[in-house]
Amino acid sequence: MKRLAPFALMLALISICTPHGVRAESESGASTLPVRPVTFVQIDLRAGLDRQHESENGIAALDAHLLSRTPVEVGGAALPLQDAIRSEGGDLSIHVHDNRVAIELAGLPEAMPTLVDVLATAMNAPDFSLPALTAARKALLDRIAERQQNNWELATEMLRRSLARSGNLAMPRDGTPFSIQHLSIAQARTFYRWNYRRGDLSTTIVGEEAPGLAGALVRLADALPGGTSPRVSSPPLLLDASSLILRTTRPALSTMIVASFHAPKPTSANFPAMLVEAALMKRILAETAGLPKGLDAFYVSRSYGARYRSLGGRPQLLLYASGAVGRPDQLIGGALALSQMIGAGKLHGNIDRLKAQAIGDFARQESDPRLHLRLLRIYRNAGGTGDPVAKTIAAIAKVTPADLARVAKRYLVHPTIAVVQGSDGSGS
Repeated sequence: MKRLAPFALMLALISICTPHGVRAESESGASTLPVRPVTFVQIDLRAGLDRQHESENGIAALDAHLLSRTPVEVGGAALPLQDAIRSEGGDLSIHVHDNRVAIELAGLPEAMPTLVDVLATAMNAPDFSLPALTAARKALLDRIAERQQNNWELATEMLRRSLARSGNLAMPRDGTPFSIQHLSIAQARTFYRWNYRRGDLSTTIVGEEAPGLAGALVRLADALPGGTSPRVSSPPLLLDASSLILRTTRPALSTMIVASFHAPKPTSANFPAMLVEAALMKRILAETAGLPKGLDAFYVSRSYGARYRSLGGRPQLLLYASGAVGRPDQLIGGALALSQMIGAGKLHGNIDRLKAQAIGDFARQESDPRLHLRLLRIYRNAGGTGDPVAKTIAAIAKVTPADLARVAKRYLVHPTIAVVQGSDGSGS
């Protein structure tokens, strides 16, 4: 089996939008590297937060980690699954969501059948030994500690839990230090046996066609028990205040404020207008911050902006600002005031530049294969056909000021606000 070095794989992942490579010499004379087409597969199973009992907080994340570290023999050596996939020229990541676990594979087309077979070997017999459980516990405890030192993670986790519709979904994603320490091998094995089921398996594929991949996915399904995972009872959460402020204190961090609004699903006719709203919010945050030009783009994106994502099973538009760029309360306050003006129909004039920015932001985001896979899955589950990215971009181009006013009036009201109070004295 031909193997792909990590650097070469990274180049291939970045170049998913240029499947046939590029010229060796550009018009400016700068050299460019040819790239190989890549295939991405997302495998979804019903093993998310909604399937874990409240008494087993963290079991979904624990099982996902145990699977990723299950030893598999490749090339005469036993390697943890994640390393085994990498040794065969691929990349593996596993993410626990509210209602599913997503297993994502990427690699060259000719490598994909082998990568899926390696995954199937691990899924047929996950490692539930005591050393594996001990290592998984440590990894989760490290992840929990790391997230406690990240103001964005703290704010969005508070929002996710407040927006959850059931007690299961309101639990911490990775469990708590106490719950993780008390999960047993028997609990981990039982959760896997009941929730990693053939009847719940679904796959989404983007990128280059991979010969032999369909047969490998059949073999992977055969490695799982038949049937579907049983539902787990969970007390409903009826918290539905018109506005809510959540607050926590972390003296070692800078202050972060995140305002969360309910947003339309990607399949909604209102979705394109909401993306233009997000572009407008980014612009007003940038103008209010008044930062000098030339700052690192990654630093700026971590400091303030607007993001569309799902929290607690509900699509949200998140406006955020950090004390690293001044007074986050003033930045968020200005954006909230603007949202009220838009809803009142006071936005006039040409919005072509906003729409261009929204198209660019959306295209860049969906160039990430993981996000593209997510969008395809949502469209497929809703019975949609065609290319959702192309359809959304075309719809953004048709958004009018009246559309922005209608969507703002419907969605940009009664935000839930999370405040991580830091030591910088900013925020209120």
